[in-house]
Amino acid sequence: MNMETLQFQWLAAVGAACVLLAGAVWPATGAGSLEASSPQAPPAETAVPAESWERPSFPPDPAALTAFFDGMIQTHLREKSIAGATLSVVQGGEVVVARGYGYADVAEGRRVSPEESLFRIGSVTKLFTFTAAMQLVEDGRLDLDADINEYLDFQVPDTYPEPIRVADLMTHTAGFEEDIRNLFTHDPGRMVSLADWVRDNYPGRVRPPGTFSAYSNYGVALLGRIVEQVSGLGWDDYLESRILEPLDMARTTGRQPLPDHLAPHMSGGYVPSNGGFQAQEFEITMGADPAGSMTSTATDMARFMLAILGEGRLGDSRILEEESVRTMTARHFEHDPRLPGYGLGFYEMTSHGVRIVGHGGNTGWFHSLLALFPEQDLGLFVSYNTSTGAEVSFAPVLQTFLDWQFPTVPPEPRAESADELEPLLGYYRFNRVPYTTFQKVAALLSAVPVRADDGVLVVRTPFGTMRMVQVGPLLFQEERGSTLVALRMDESGRATHAFPSLTPMMALERMPWHASPPLHFVILGGGVVMFLGIIGGGVVGWFRRRGRRLDEPGALRLGRWSLMVVAAANVGFLVAVVGLFAALDLWGFLTTPMTGFAVALALPVVGALAALVAMVAVGLLWGRGVGTRWLRIRYSAGVLVALLFVWSLHYWNLLGWRL
Repeated sequence: MNMETLQFQWLAAVGAACVLLAGAVWPATGAGSLEASSPQAPPAETAVPAESWERPSFPPDPAALTAFFDGMIQTHLREKSIAGATLSVVQGGEVVVARGYGYADVAEGRRVSPEESLFRIGSVTKLFTFTAAMQLVEDGRLDLDADINEYLDFQVPDTYPEPIRVADLMTHTAGFEEDIRNLFTHDPGRMVSLADWVRDNYPGRVRPPGTFSAYSNYGVALLGRIVEQVSGLGWDDYLESRILEPLDMARTTGRQPLPDHLAPHMSGGYVPSNGGFQAQEFEITMGADPAGSMTSTATDMARFMLAILGEGRLGDSRILEEESVRTMTARHFEHDPRLPGYGLGFYEMTSHGVRIVGHGGNTGWFHSLLALFPEQDLGLFVSYNTSTGAEVSFAPVLQTFLDWQFPTVPPEPRAESADELEPLLGYYRFNRVPYTTFQKVAALLSAVPVRADDGVLVVRTPFGTMRMVQVGPLLFQEERGSTLVALRMDESGRATHAFPSLTPMMALERMPWHASPPLHFVILGGGVVMFLGIIGGGVVGWFRRRGRRLDEPGALRLGRWSLMVVAAANVGFLVAVVGLFAALDLWGFLTTPMTGFAVALALPVVGALAALVAMVAVGLLWGRGVGTRWLRIRYSAGVLVALLFVWSLHYWNLLGWRL
């Protein structure tokens, strides 16, 4: 529901099929304190403010702000083929800009209205969930340091000695792996209660709590369930009575499908198509509502921003005490003190010497950003209603605004020697990935390669390729930008993790050599090519031998037929997976019972058993001196490739039923 979730869903789903094509294409890209404290100063910036430049006055007047955002967002709509957008800016305790752009309904020609048009806000919903939790902390009914099992109606397994605390859910440091299934649906009949969803979709715990941040929709849904348990109210009832109604956010809801009085104002969600736009069905979170179910308008979101910037107060209404807001927006977790970190729910977007907190949010078609500048008493909310909005909502909107208002001098290029950079090079993967299920295979296509070029690091990420120059100890900055990457080394002097400033909610783990995507693409690619050759050769051989009696050693016959079974089983698995995707599409595959996929997973098991039989047969060929040396070498090579193929499937959790 955050932007990374959407990218990962597509990568994992498509990757599960594409990876099994085995190299037909090469991958394109390769503990903080919980005590309440005042907001920290922003981390030291390596790109210094350009004090000698002529800078615009701050705060800009409403006319200047309107002109700036009009130009930027209209450019986004045109260049990225986006149907519509909605915007609100607050400053000094009031709404200074509220604008709609483009169309909420393309077919009917209905324009976007910042007051009327409803947009899905995706993971920006989480800020309301964190607010609800802090309200219960204020009430004395919830303890941030308590074990979450004290509040749940089921028990989270004690995988590690350290319990998961409530605060760990708010900093995404609980240690859950990612599971991309059962998040969205188009069918209201598939919706389940929050209580059932968190119980039935429990992901594995893969690291001790408090060690690394790894964004988790499940963790926030679990926090929402705790709110239900502690308050005695259903999630939507709590949201409305304790937050939305006090803030007079009358055009905001977490209910799905939308209430009758709001449904006519819902913006369509779109995908660009043949120079126009193709309308999409309304997206529904299946059960993880506190992680991303909400729908709102730009002006309603302005009221929420005003309340947070007003330290919990809007007019005569108060949703949080001042100290609670300070606690939520203060830093509580960081991967590196020089980079943005995490508050209790709000993550830092600090850049250009300015401290910024907020949250992004994405569904399939809607892409949103909420950013607060506490020291400038400024807030920004923007949302796009088209799939391509993901390309601009996460970083470009904020970066463009910062470049305008807070320009910085780019770092001086500083070339490093190859020996200095070599320990940092390799493939990395975001730690927000599945580890124990078949979805692990997505890491093959989402790996981030880091290489050296003329003394700088070249990092190819989902956000684009960045050339990084060293600006501090194990700290690199984008050559022509403000993005930072810090690295962490082990005792042997090799990098283990990388931390991009753009993603304080995730870390990059360095992949070991045996997990290298090129290695596995070669193994899987070579395997599929060999299997197709075996099948083709077997068919040709059968026609040649048909009607002729051949006396051949049993070991040779055993080897030939076992390798044929290996080839048929693995190619059959590939065909079955591709067929399932074609029949069910992405949504269907991720949200339906995986009966067909479970049946298909029997084929690699058959292939693995047949590979072991083939290995025995090759041993007999060599032991008995059957056939020519060249024949035995060919069979041995075939068995070796088959066993490596089995190992690769096992590594990526595609051998067996790890659903």
